[in-house]
Amino acid sequence: MKKLTRPTAVLLTLMIGLALSLPACAAQGSAESPVGSASLPQTPVSLWAPAGGFTDVDAKAWYAEAVDYVRSHELMNGVGEGRFEPEGTLTRAMLVTILWRQVGGPVVNYLMQFADVPEGQWYTEAIRWAAGDKLVGGYGDGRFGTHDPITQEQLDLIFQRCTNQPVTGGIPGYEGSSVPVTRAQAAAAVMNYGALMASPRMDRLLVAYFSATHNTQGVAEHIADILGADLFEIVSEQPYTAADLNYRDDTSRANREQNDPTARPAIDGGVEDMARYDVVFLGYPIWHGQAPKIISTFLERYDLSGKTVIPFCTSGGSGIDGSEGALNALAPQARWRSGRRFGEGASREAVKDWVDSLDLLESGGTGPQEGESGMAKITVNGAVLTAALADNPSAQALRELLAEGPVTIQMHDYGNFEKVGPLGRSLPTNNEQITTQAGDLILYQGNQFVIYYDTNSWNFTRLGKINDVTAQELRDILGGGSVSVTLSID
Repeated sequence: MKKLTRPTAVLLTLMIGLALSLPACAAQGSAESPVGSASLPQTPVSLWAPAGGFTDVDAKAWYAEAVDYVRSHELMNGVGEGRFEPEGTLTRAMLVTILWRQVGGPVVNYLMQFADVPEGQWYTEAIRWAAGDKLVGGYGDGRFGTHDPITQEQLDLIFQRCTNQPVTGGIPGYEGSSVPVTRAQAAAAVMNYGALMASPRMDRLLVAYFSATHNTQGVAEHIADILGADLFEIVSEQPYTAADLNYRDDTSRANREQNDPTARPAIDGGVEDMARYDVVFLGYPIWHGQAPKIISTFLERYDLSGKTVIPFCTSGGSGIDGSEGALNALAPQARWRSGRRFGEGASREAVKDWVDSLDLLESGGTGPQEGESGMAKITVNGAVLTAALADNPSAQALRELLAEGPVTIQMHDYGNFEKVGPLGRSLPTNNEQITTQAGDLILYQGNQFVIYYDTNSWNFTRLGKINDVTAQELRDILGGGSVSVTLSID
């Protein structure tokens, strides 16, 4: 199976390299010297020092090749006046600001609470993004360490989140300790990481599946082949027999497991290193409207926090909606995307059409794509969430409403699983049986706007889905009690 280079890893290579272009003098105060920007927060003047020959880099120095590499790849510039300052250091705030800028300054769905990161600073949204994506964390005492230098230990941790291979081994003076990283050491690490990323890799996408009758296996193999992903079969320690799968027999093993909320069939073997995967496709047949309980065993075995999980199923007629809610609840810190049902003998072309529609290479695996009908913004408690609107007449009517101007809704909790409030206008309904997931946007009774932060099953009209946010993050952002929510479109 061919290898695949993940765009997320490549972006991080560039992001980290750009971050390392920041001068040591930032820690002494240049971080407060802004330069104007029409679209992004202000950043230090020295951040964009022009490139040129470096008078303080000897051609025979151990780091000369690395400096040449980062400069020629436009990853690192000097600090001005023809100097590279190989012994300089970088601040944490400046690092994550460049990481954030490299990916286009995305809107982040993360409730950040660092005592030393006030709102409205040039680095605020960058730190919110970096913390939300778990690239860089705080100190555990409520501080981010905004103007502290990046240490060897911290830089190692960042690279570990990108690759399971060493990039700092053999760098002079680099011991992975708490001392600050020098710019020369950083350049060498970036060069080593770039060399690793130049070789195709396949360790960022995983297709895990359970297939008792081989229908799901066929779909899983198509996905793995299309994406060049790793393939893992979820196998029961006690194989299922034909009698076990006889759904007409109420006493059959499969029926007994599905009727037992505590059933967790043991799995034979396991994924060797789940930590290295960013995106996990999870496949299964539908048994009595739900995923087999062995899928629950799988989800509870691994830490899927921050990973994008994309379910797919096979069945003779039952949809996937009924199973998604229960699975989401077993891994609430994962970033779940809407799944797809396939019938028996699904063709490679049909599977490829679905995989292509996910836009994994464009989005890095994150963020549900409800359709091609556009995006909406949801502003609540100081956070700005983005949502993909559904492709149906109801979402179209909502988009037309928002085109007239932002709509503010007073919303309250209901049933400990949703925020609901009057939209102020009736929209056409397209009701269907839905088991909601955290982030689902629902139209209820034609005039009530609902944001789900937990699961519920009913006949609803789907309006869209909030992008790239876990159930817990959404709960934190929405808060308890009544809240004012503003809907808008660009």
